[in-house]
Amino acid sequence: MLVATINSLVSYHYEMYDRVWDCVMDLSPEQFVAETNYSFRSVRNHLVHCLNVDDRWLARLMREAPPARLNPLDFHDQAAVRLKWESIRERVLQYARGLTEVALNESIWVDLPGRFPAPRPFKRWEILLHMVNHGTDHRAQILARLHELGAQTIEQDLILHWWQD
Repeated sequence: MLVATINSLVSYHYEMYDRVWDCVMDLSPEQFVAETNYSFRSVRNHLVHCLNVDDRWLARLMREAPPARLNPLDFHDQAAVRLKWESIRERVLQYARGLTEVALNESIWVDLPGRFPAPRPFKRWEILLHMVNHGTDHRAQILARLHELGAQTIEQDLILHWWQD
């Protein structure tokens, strides 16, 4: 049950991002980088943050050193961010599909200096659930910004994902 549940949630995570990307691709280049005073300041910066987070958590799940954070300024348009996003999306989906119940319950030691006083263990399923929850939070922020920019937005309720199955 845990394997199916986690895979459903990870699938939801990326299905909702796919739908957000459909909205993002309709922005002008100027709207994509337009800054606001909230959170990561632009749609581009938000998306780069989200891909950084998923990429770095995937590395931890695989017991690898997290890669360096990408700089949003290195991405000049939606297509550049989307290309990197698709690569990370596919790697996470493939990784999650290959997990067993035993692997999901294995502990991964996580060191987040400044967040936790010392490294601590988390189950793989907890990290994956965190990734999904983190994505939901940031998609909501991105969707609010898209609305401010006059772009189309979507609903991202989990039940809508399950309704399609």
